[in-house]
Amino acid sequence: MNHKLFIEKSDEILNGMTIDELKSCLHNIARKTPENKREAFIQLLNDCCCKNKKSSSHVKSGYKKLISDEKVKNKMTEIINTFEKIENGELCFSARGYEDYTYGYWESDWIWEYEDEEGIGSIIEDAALFAHDCVNDCRYEEAVSVYKLIMDTTYLAENEDGGDCIELDLEEIIGEKLTGINLNTVALEVLYSEYQIKPAEERARSLYVYFSYPYFDEIRIEDIFSKGREELKDTDMFLQSWIDFLLQQKGDTASRLLKEGMLYYKGADGLVEIARKGYKEHPSVYLAALVECEKTHNYERMKEIGKEALDRLDNDLKIRGEIAIKTSQASWGVSDFEYMRECWYEAFCSDSTIANYLRIFADKEATIKYKESIEKTIEELTMTDRYYYEKSSETDINNIYEIDYKLLNFFSGHFSEVKNWCMKQKNPLGWSGKFIVYGVDAMLLYLYADTDLRKACKNIAEYFSAHACSFTGKNLIFMTENSAFETETSTQKSGEVFWHVFNMWKSNYNMPEDEASSYIKWLESLINKRVDAIVSGQHRKSYGKAALLAAALGEVKESMGIQSAKRIIIDNYLKKYPRHTAFRGELKEYM
Repeated sequence: MNHKLFIEKSDEILNGMTIDELKSCLHNIARKTPENKREAFIQLLNDCCCKNKKSSSHVKSGYKKLISDEKVKNKMTEIINTFEKIENGELCFSARGYEDYTYGYWESDWIWEYEDEEGIGSIIEDAALFAHDCVNDCRYEEAVSVYKLIMDTTYLAENEDGGDCIELDLEEIIGEKLTGINLNTVALEVLYSEYQIKPAEERARSLYVYFSYPYFDEIRIEDIFSKGREELKDTDMFLQSWIDFLLQQKGDTASRLLKEGMLYYKGADGLVEIARKGYKEHPSVYLAALVECEKTHNYERMKEIGKEALDRLDNDLKIRGEIAIKTSQASWGVSDFEYMRECWYEAFCSDSTIANYLRIFADKEATIKYKESIEKTIEELTMTDRYYYEKSSETDINNIYEIDYKLLNFFSGHFSEVKNWCMKQKNPLGWSGKFIVYGVDAMLLYLYADTDLRKACKNIAEYFSAHACSFTGKNLIFMTENSAFETETSTQKSGEVFWHVFNMWKSNYNMPEDEASSYIKWLESLINKRVDAIVSGQHRKSYGKAALLAAALGEVKESMGIQSAKRIIIDNYLKKYPRHTAFRGELKEYM
């Protein structure tokens, strides 16, 4: 239950209670209040008494100050002067750096260790405590001033070995355990105080500025409504101005706050309302509306919203693919299986992942209807130059990574292209991060002629499904019968699901026997060179990979009718490398 609904329900009950019932209620709350919150509860009671007396005397309502003005003034001067010294480098941490070889000589990392000999961490904690007291004393301007000093000051660490000083921000200082303040408390109290001191027309813009700090990423605007001694005024007016302001902003932070704010203010129907206004900048609001409908199993409404979103959003918007999958789930819920399959197709057109491609082959009717269309879609795809781990955005378009593009060509039957791409890797070492790793695995799995996987090929299938095809989480939806809403699956089971779908896909891309034999010869030559390079070069970390490839090749050959192929391959390597105990141990795992 969100804060707004909680307050509304509480007020509804309280308004119907007698004075005796109210007293009994408060008595029970007091009785159950834990020791660390009892002082705050007594303060709450005193505040209410004080407020009622002033109101009845026609005096402006307000809360009794707990700290004297003089003490506040002196403390503010002290804090400002101290933080000026920190900013100027008169007070700083000390730093000592060294190289860490935990992961091997070639994978060293530079590590910094910090000392706080001048007590800067305690200074920050003391200032934060004072700011908290100011919030509790309704001195919001002072609280904001102190919190801004804490948040915006550049903290320096002097390098003991000479060289330039190291600059640290507040989040880094806390990460290094140089101070113990709670960033969540800082964020909420500064937002609450800023709300109190800003005029209504400036609040939205002023509060939004703070969300540029990384530690505001998890903060919800509704959480400030339960902070402080004074209840925030005009919250409905603020929420409307907040939503109007966020609609004009770009980026995922604005989108997150927009969804949270609208859901808090008007619920799921409010999300649809705002999605219609802001879908060009914030298409994920449509997705949020679908998720809310899913929570109540309102699949008819969910399908309506999803269809509207698919019609409105640009086809090349990646998030449209996720919306299409959600809409297909809703269509399954109302037994509209034709539109469900159409949504699968739309999902691949907007978000051309391998999982979205293979989903079409998990259903015979979808395969018949959409196979040719999705193959043509692959030909029109463009590759991105973004890095794999670069943060995605709700407005990303359907550009795919080079490796995924090449794997989609594999899954659309362009096996000769796959072979050519692999052959461009001339060196049998240095495969990490290259397409050849996945290309070889893909070809081994394709050429494996049995339906039941043996140990080596099963390991390859599990690795390939997770790392190349992302067969985890939401990507598994609809991959097996009655799995319309299955999103949590173990690694082992996801590998089994992948192999089941892989075989359904494979039945649509048959290869003549003589051609398959030529691919086996190519793979055998490639794998032999790879294994020899790894073992003769004593690259011990890769012994397991080498043994896996050798054993998998043997299993593939056996599945094609070559008896004892795996035993022969393993025996040959055991004879060739009689003194490489570690490699021999890896090989024997597959005997």
